[in-house]
Amino acid sequence: MDLMMPIEEPDLDIASRQSLWSEVGKAYGVDPLLLYSVALVESKALYPDGKVAPTPWLFRVNDHLVRGQRHDVQLAMAAASQFNSAVQDVGIMQVYYPMHRDAVRDPLALLNPRTNISVAAKILRDGMHETRDQVLGVGYYHSHTPALARDYGTAVLTVYQRLKAIHRPLAHGQLVAR
Repeated sequence: MDLMMPIEEPDLDIASRQSLWSEVGKAYGVDPLLLYSVALVESKALYPDGKVAPTPWLFRVNDHLVRGQRHDVQLAMAAASQFNSAVQDVGIMQVYYPMHRDAVRDPLALLNPRTNISVAAKILRDGMHETRDQVLGVGYYHSHTPALARDYGTAVLTVYQRLKAIHRPLAHGQLVAR
């Protein structure tokens, strides 16, 4: 990925009908609010205006979290890649690059929110198709170790249910991956 090439500024407002969450959710058959719930569990940040929302500008390298402004994070990831450091969780959905490197050749590509959320939606959808147990299906996004998957799935679904209770202006449907 060329660091000089601008990354589009997608609509990440979950309340917007044109949001990236809605677009990707529709394309992959995953409830946009569920995608957003995973993002909150993975990358939530407190903004100066007091709002809590997921942030796309972070990654983990050698078990160290790098977070900041877009350009700084891009430069840090480029440096890590150049030195063959172990880039791990990347972007707004914290996609685990070592396991999903078949989805993108360059971990820098996962800093693009559209790419990141799309890869994550496929991972989430595939996990949900592996079992009839919703908690495990969602948890498979994080791990296929049953106890870890169950804990993670419970955390995400708790966020999802809370968001669903306060935010349902869009008729997205059920928590089913089609």
